[in-house]
Formats: sequence, C-alpha cells, structure tokens
Amino acid sequence: MQHVNVGEEHEKGSSVTDDQSPVGAGEAGTAVVAVAQVPSVLGDPDANIASMARWLRLAADRGADLTVFPECALSGYMMDSRAQVEAAAVEATAERLAPLVETASDTGSFGVLGLLERDGDKVYNSAVLIGPDGIVGSYRKQHLPRLGADAFVDPGDGKAPRVYDINGLRVGIMICFDLRFPESARELALGGADVIAMPTNWPLTAGFLADHMTRVRAVENLVYVAVSDRCDRESDTDFLGRSQIVAPSGEVLIDAGTEEGIVLAPLDLTRSRTKTLTFDDPPFSLQVFDQRRPELYSALTTPTDRSTGDDHHVWTRNHR
Repeated sequence: MQHVNVGEEHEKGSSVTDDQSPVGAGEAGTAVVAVAQVPSVLGDPDANIASMARWLRLAADRGADLTVFPECALSGYMMDSRAQVEAAAVEATAERLAPLVETASDTGSFGVLGLLERDGDKVYNSAVLIGPDGIVGSYRKQHLPRLGADAFVDPGDGKAPRVYDINGLRVGIMICFDLRFPESARELALGGADVIAMPTNWPLTAGFLADHMTRVRAVENLVYVAVSDRCDRESDTDFLGRSQIVAPSGEVLIDAGTEEGIVLAPLDLTRSRTKTLTFDDPPFSLQVFDQRRPELYSALTTPTDRSTGDDHHVWTRNHR
C-alpha cells in the first residue's frame, strides 16, 4: 500500500514493510498508533505469541507507541466446542506472555492483543494491554454474538471498561461485537480515552461495520478508533481485513485493505481531548459533552426482557 494523506487534517497513515524507513514517533502531544492485520494459527498459542512478538517489534521499529492486534490473535477464533476453547486458553500473565513482554520492554512500546484468557474455571474472550513493565491491564468482552469461540466463552464480568494511561496516551479497549453497543464506546470516552483500541474478527460480510460504524463511534465520542482485523481464512470463514484508524472527525486516516501487514498513523491528542465542534460560517464552537443530560437517559440502564410471545422475538422493557 502507498502512503495515504487525509487532506486538511494534516495527518497521514502509512503501511509497513520490511524495507521501509522508520516512521517518527511525532511531536509532543502526539502518539503513533499501529494496527496489525496479521493471521493466527488456530489453537496454537505458542506459535501465535512468537508471531505477534515479531510483528510488535516491527511496528515499534517503525515508530509505533501502541500496536493493536486482532481479536483472539493468540488462539484463533473459529472454534466449535468448549473443550477446544479451553485447550487454546492461556493465563494473562507476564510469565505466560513472556516473548511479548520482552519485546515490549526491548522496544519501549505497548500492545493490545486478543486472547482466550483462562481464569480459574472461566475462559474469557479478552484483550490484554502489555508494556515494557509487563501487563498493564485487560478487558473481557462483554457482548457475545454466540459465534465461533464466543459461543463457548464466559461473558465479561461486568466491570466497567477501564482507560489506561500509557506515557500520556489514554487507551480504552472494546472487542468486536461491542462496537454495536454505543454505551461501551461512550463509557470509554467519558473515562478520558484518546483512542479506543478494538481487536476484531470481522468476516467478509461485515463491510458495513468498517464503512460506517467505526466512523460513527469516533464522531459521536470525538475519539480515535483503532481497529485490528484479520484478512486470512480460518476453517470455513474468510476474514474481511479493513483494519483502520479513524479520527475524531470520522476521517479514516488509514485502511489496511485486504493485505497482511501493519499500518500506522500519528494521533494529535488535542483533538481527542477538546470535545469541541467548530464551525466556520458563522464562527461557532460547542463543547459536546457539556450538552449531555444523563438524567434523561435512565432507559439506557434499565434491563430488558426478551418476549417470546410472537415469531418476531420482540424485546420489551422491564418496568417491574
């Protein structure tokens, strides 16, 4: 892929191949984020850990402060039993992920990696944030579509998604299907996230997510969205690719298309922190989050019951 310019935003994204020159880490108030569009070996965590460590080093050598990897990057996704999920699950510890932690330490960079996380008798579809000092934090997928590995994992434990500050870059994490729930992204934005790192396993049929929904989440929350998908084939499923980094304006800074590799973009962190809309004619600015009225949104936290009274499976609100 060639360099991509994004017009008036004065930001650009670039692809990474072994023969390219390093990309600078940017000026103060910026951070370089990469998304890795790379394959996994189904059911082989050790092979995947070694592979992702190589890609992490490559991205860091090109200037990435943070690299986002796909959902279930360390395990693969298209599984058909709980036993298969359990066999591919690993503990989210610095010891188990040592090659990745060592690479982060060597390069001074950070990575968000999808994995099947074993915790006691539970297995979660998780994303772990690693850095030079080990495990920074993790997130367990809260919304499960009951496909692939998600049909057999345990749901996220309900803890609010956390925002992690890594050398001044505030990172929030969601995973794939979470994108369909605006509350998840908004919670991260309210927590101060500059960028939402989103590992995913989009199939070929998910093009509308890459075309529209990532941009909507970026615009409505005035944050960057960094999505990492796969572009290979696993079992009978072809993955879409389209890993991308989207600006708070909704501009796609870079899209990886359908090729394996890493793409990067510098993020201007002032744009993700002002939460201000500006207009030229007439000159006008508006602090978006100041206009929120959460006292009116109680319906968003009211549980729903699924009615089976007809063939349409209508969802009705529980006011009891």
